Amino acid sequence: MRTRSAKALGALAMLGATALIIAGCSAGNTGGPSDAATDAAELPSTDWVRADAAGVQDGGDLTLAVSALPVNFNIYQIDGNESDTNDIVETTLGGPFKIDESGAPVLNEDYATSAELTSEDPQIVEIKLNPDAVWEDGTPITVADYAATWLANNGSNEEFVAVSTAGWDQIESIEQGDDEYHVVVTFSSIYADWQGLFTSVLKESIASDPAAFNEGFLTQGMPSSGPFMFTDIDVTGQIITLERNPLWWGETPKLDRILFQAVSQDQQGASFSNGEIDALYISSNADLYETAQSVDGADIQATNGLTWTHVTMNAKEGPLADVNVRKAVASIVNREQIAAAANTPVGVPAVTQGDYIFMPGQDGYVDDALPYDLDAGAAFLEEAGYSKDGDSWVKDGDPLALSVTVPADTATNIQRAEQVQADLGEFGIPVEIVSVPVAGYFSDYVIPGDFEMVTFSWVGTAFPVSTTEPLFYPLDSEQNFTGTTEESLGEMWDRANAELDPDARIEIANEINAAIWEYVPMFPIAPLPNVWAVKDGLVNYGATQFETIDWSLVGWAAE
Repeated sequence: MRTRSAKALGALAMLGATALIIAGCSAGNTGGPSDAATDAAELPSTDWVRADAAGVQDGGDLTLAVSALPVNFNIYQIDGNESDTNDIVETTLGGPFKIDESGAPVLNEDYATSAELTSEDPQIVEIKLNPDAVWEDGTPITVADYAATWLANNGSNEEFVAVSTAGWDQIESIEQGDDEYHVVVTFSSIYADWQGLFTSVLKESIASDPAAFNEGFLTQGMPSSGPFMFTDIDVTGQIITLERNPLWWGETPKLDRILFQAVSQDQQGASFSNGEIDALYISSNADLYETAQSVDGADIQATNGLTWTHVTMNAKEGPLADVNVRKAVASIVNREQIAAAANTPVGVPAVTQGDYIFMPGQDGYVDDALPYDLDAGAAFLEEAGYSKDGDSWVKDGDPLALSVTVPADTATNIQRAEQVQADLGEFGIPVEIVSVPVAGYFSDYVIPGDFEMVTFSWVGTAFPVSTTEPLFYPLDSEQNFTGTTEESLGEMWDRANAELDPDARIEIANEINAAIWEYVPMFPIAPLPNVWAVKDGLVNYGATQFETIDWSLVGWAAE
């Protein structure tokens, strides 16, 4: 499963949180560019074919692939925080901010006429909503929707199983200003990434009802406030149909319909080759890259990405509860080899990642990763009380053995797990690969913590400091699957989120990164590039690192 972190801000439909992706599924000094930054700079931020409205034909369908149908269509609820789900839902949502090609938040005039920081002490944001904006049933989008969305996500009511409270829990109030279209947001403390909270919004009736929020959209689509709306979810045929929203107040979309077909990653190449889908997300899949190259007229695009692969270790119990065992695993796995195996075959630079917050090439990136060092790995195991006995590492008579849980029929995850298995096995730590159904990989295994190790991808955002916090802190964060945390992180993230000076904020983020490497709850492997193949003639859609897709302009080039 994939989608562009959470695209630019958290999967762009929900830009304020980092999203899960099954397969990419999605230098110690910052004073000068690192090799990783240089490599990353070789690719553009957006590589799709651009066309203005006059250059796009009216009408037509677009068929895209997802790995499985969503288990929850509410992207604010933890089970809906999958990348494929965000890809689908983003065609129906929007908010006061969108992201431009450079990664900067800019005003989205379809949803707001202005959105400004009007006071720093206390921090106050005032948003003037576009009065033409309505939900698909004609109900105006007002301050009531924003206030209810805040209350559902700020942690004050534990019945709401939200993706993340980050940022929402720093809002003191959301009140009406001059009228119902004037939103006044007062923060209890400085929150530097405030724009990331206002890239979409929930309908008040959903955000004020825990039952509707958590379980109201397991089998039906969310109400639209965007250019497209859900018209059919065919569970038997495994296809979702979205059509033009007749109450959309912006520019009329060029496409008549968008269809999302559930296709396993192993079959997506054949589907693209046969003309059954119009775009193919390749990422680091060499087989898909080779298939795309053989398709007449296919446009292969590549950009830098925000998606990063990793191995998360469950420190709640078992051998991985010992930090030295986790450090040993991180030292024994050859991340450089995995990165080379993933990226080189698809024609993009092989870059490892050593920062939990920033991507290679982003300002602030520091590689603090434990190096590939077998001697260090042995020393960490000895510190944990293990000794070498023949081909095994043994403690109190029990040999060390681990497992990694992977989604079935997902080549990139399985290949990554096999490389981890090979590295650790050669060192004397056997690893069992446990294959589980792809549709329940997150909801049934990752989120409940039913694993020893897992490898998938996190989709980063244009607001990396604030949106990475829930992956590590607090322990009971809905996105912290590691079973551990470090209490000092809370204070450090509070300082970082309240720091408006970019350079000072980076310094705090670097402190956080170093602190996480001290207890190694997971280890990053490599950033994944956005490599796509799109059908000849498809415009304004494809490979992008940050840029919000304008679904009213996506379509087929006019002849």
